[in-house]
Amino acid sequence: MSVIIKTEHLCCQSGRRFLIHDINWQVEKGDHWIVFGMNGCGKTTLLSTIAGFRGYTAGNLEVFGEAYSAENIFSHRKRIGWVSSSFFDKYLSWESALDVVLSGVSGTLRLSKDIADADVKRAKMLLEKLRLKEKVSQPFALMSKGERQCVLIARALISHPEILILDEPGTGLDIYAREYILQAVAHLATTTELTIIYVTHYAEEILPMFDKTMLMRDGFMYRQGKTEELFCTETMSDFLERPTQVYIDASGCVSMKVTVQDQFNDLL
Repeated sequence: MSVIIKTEHLCCQSGRRFLIHDINWQVEKGDHWIVFGMNGCGKTTLLSTIAGFRGYTAGNLEVFGEAYSAENIFSHRKRIGWVSSSFFDKYLSWESALDVVLSGVSGTLRLSKDIADADVKRAKMLLEKLRLKEKVSQPFALMSKGERQCVLIARALISHPEILILDEPGTGLDIYAREYILQAVAHLATTTELTIIYVTHYAEEILPMFDKTMLMRDGFMYRQGKTEELFCTETMSDFLERPTQVYIDASGCVSMKVTVQDQFNDLL
């Protein structure tokens, strides 16, 4: 297998604070990874850097065997499907669902002038497959959380990417919308050669096909390896710094129970 993403001592610093620090990681073509950690641990920073939408301050990053440059950044972005509501919600508002999807053709955040009829046809097909046929012209800002997630998934798939990065796609969704997206991801993982990186902090979203995991804490990579080895009671108790019970059922689905210290009387 060929290495498709490689980081060496990768750092991103804001002022005196490191958002990510000393990340060493290799992803091979066709891998299915989970990136797991608590809010604020650096997951989105790391993956937006790899997707080519954020710079870094130290270390090295290679995607498709190359460092990012002014000459290749847009072509590389088109080869990476990047789904992150926490990122795109900062930049998208009144663009229509169709225009948001079509912006993925150029690897930018705006609609390109060089859109072909075939691109429009594919964008509409993807929106229809994701249950948004009637929302093609609706402004992104006026869509529900689940609808926006599906628009971003369609945007990510418009250019037939080689890497799909999903940054907490189930967060904020109702039970049906989340299950729909999880099944869509499972379908892509089992029927295509996509390299998929799935970012979450919910154990129940770790599908059996995600056989590799990176654990992140406070901007650092805590550990990486096989999912079945990292998701055990001892490792997760240490990682979360709380007593934690981990269960993996016969199908490979993960569940966890974290012991919470009772301080509820202080709330009254």
